[in-house]
Amino acid sequence: MSSIELYAKSEQAEKQLAVLYSVSAILSTTSTICLLIVWQHWAWTLDVCISVDCGCILYGVNTFSTFMGGDVKLCHFTSYGLVPVLIVGLVLAIYHGYRTCINRNLGDPKQIQMTSSSDHRAEQGNVVVVGPKRRTICKRWFLAGFLGVFIFFLSLSHAVLLTDGYYKTCNQYRRNMVQLLGSSGREVQVIHNRLSCGAVFDYMDYLQPDANNWRRGDEINTGLSLQLAITTSWFNLFAWIGILTINLLMARERQIDLNGKSCCCW
Repeated sequence: MSSIELYAKSEQAEKQLAVLYSVSAILSTTSTICLLIVWQHWAWTLDVCISVDCGCILYGVNTFSTFMGGDVKLCHFTSYGLVPVLIVGLVLAIYHGYRTCINRNLGDPKQIQMTSSSDHRAEQGNVVVVGPKRRTICKRWFLAGFLGVFIFFLSLSHAVLLTDGYYKTCNQYRRNMVQLLGSSGREVQVIHNRLSCGAVFDYMDYLQPDANNWRRGDEINTGLSLQLAITTSWFNLFAWIGILTINLLMARERQIDLNGKSCCCW
């Protein structure tokens, strides 16, 4: 591959990365904010444990007399786990966006010989052309790839934990609904087999009593907020799959361009 083709590929890859990093930063912010709102809304109501802090909306547990939340450390991770992803995405989005959108200073003047014809006569002359300097090709694909692997597994852990905790709380609150409503017979079957988790959390918003002398205030849409946090978390993971793929492919292209020799390309 010629250096011109590699430069064109690199420039195109950086444009794609600038978009993907920006999307990742937006998705990470959305997921974090949505979960923080729900967690803080329910923290005091669900924290009915004696020796541990169990005010997390995820992995809630139904007991004989009350409904308690999960370990608060789970909410710490799912709320703040994407902060490194947000920072990395924002910094690299600015870096690649700057390289692809902001031109460098003007380069050295170059004379180009041109031929023009008038009245059936050919005339030659020199034209001075000044254009922007070309940026050097990006050389940090391996480093970005290694960083992408770490962020990928962090994002994967976040999405899986958030999704699993959501469904665990949903299934546990189905049992609590049966107790609160005094349901029996086929009504219990409807609650367990037909109600979606979004509907279950709607019941939770209006039926779950306050605790610890704490009043939650106006109802929020807990199910919608959690679903939005989960959706944006998974889309963030998909964005990082694309980022990781682009970085590794460009690292391979650069290695091939260097004739397969081992070198430090960081």
